[in-house]
Amino acid sequence: MDQVPAAMDRHFEVIHYHKNGGILLGASSLTGRYWFGSIWYFEDPGVAPDVEKCTAGVQLEAGLSDACWLDQTRVLVGMDTGGLALWELTDNLHTFVEQSSAVEHDDIVSSVCVCAGGSNLLSASYDRSVKVWDQETLQSIHTYRGHSDVVHCVCGLPSQSDVFLTASQDGNVCLWDTRKPKPVSRLNKSPLQSLPTCVAWQPGEEHTYVVGGECGSLVVKDTRAAVSDHITLRPHHRPVTRVSFQTDRSSTLASVSEDCTVVVVDIAEQQPKQLYRSTAHKDFVRGVSWANDGTSIEKLITCGWDSNVISHLVPRWSKSNDPAAGDQVKMEVNGEPAETQEVKGSNSGRLATKIENVVNGNGDADLGDLSQVNTKAVVETPT
Repeated sequence: MDQVPAAMDRHFEVIHYHKNGGILLGASSLTGRYWFGSIWYFEDPGVAPDVEKCTAGVQLEAGLSDACWLDQTRVLVGMDTGGLALWELTDNLHTFVEQSSAVEHDDIVSSVCVCAGGSNLLSASYDRSVKVWDQETLQSIHTYRGHSDVVHCVCGLPSQSDVFLTASQDGNVCLWDTRKPKPVSRLNKSPLQSLPTCVAWQPGEEHTYVVGGECGSLVVKDTRAAVSDHITLRPHHRPVTRVSFQTDRSSTLASVSEDCTVVVVDIAEQQPKQLYRSTAHKDFVRGVSWANDGTSIEKLITCGWDSNVISHLVPRWSKSNDPAAGDQVKMEVNGEPAETQEVKGSNSGRLATKIENVVNGNGDADLGDLSQVNTKAVVETPT
């Protein structure tokens, strides 16, 4: 515990549940002359971000943009220096020890990911490149340059180590298969008209993914060109920062945004249903992670630049347990106005009042801030 920093960095960037119920928290200090970062482990998520109650913590040489669990004890960190660092939790998860580090990107590392099987790692960077790393040596074995601007996000396919997605400031979502002579193919992200900010694969599906946009939209699509079906919704009105599917219930999708909101939707059917919406954060929400204790209640935890870690309880939706199946919302799906559907819209999981959305020219439907609505209203989205 001697290495634990005296204070928590202000801007919380990333959060991930550990399999034993604890959480990994990554933070940066983005003000002042020098930018620093830190990673923390809390055995009890309920005490985060109290420094005095943390299980382990360590100061980093620079700020961080992303981090993830490599296994039960090791953490992969993407640094603002353009490097990766591999840290291990030792002493019964009470001490962080740096195993290795390497700087091979020419700018900030924006996203990191562990490939299926764990032998390789992925990193995306502001230098417009994506690198594949050997986990044992922490040396890059491939560098791919298929984007013309910042690569915001990289996400490996959970079932195949050679396939991954990227989203870039150049406006493209790309599918990569490193087994092919020409590994990159540009995906048609329509009807998403804004710049893509994040991507994620749907668990258990080899071709289905979700992309979040700069204008707050989410589009669920198939990587195969012959499959045109998609789901479009707009739960946010500012850039989506992260998206995350619930692993045990892969149709449940959480998204967080710079509009300070947390939204959970169910996409099991063609008509998505909003299960939950929270406006508890007061600044950009940057991190989101699922946990499941096996009950009918899903646990979600988020962090943001307001220096808060917030836990959320999200009831699973089903027609049999719907307490108020009369409240409805209209949403555009697959480019056509959908039938009226039931949507849950408050922090308590109760259904929101009736909202009829006017769809904009981009083919996105705006759910609006359902937590603030008490009467029937029409929400107009500017064209």
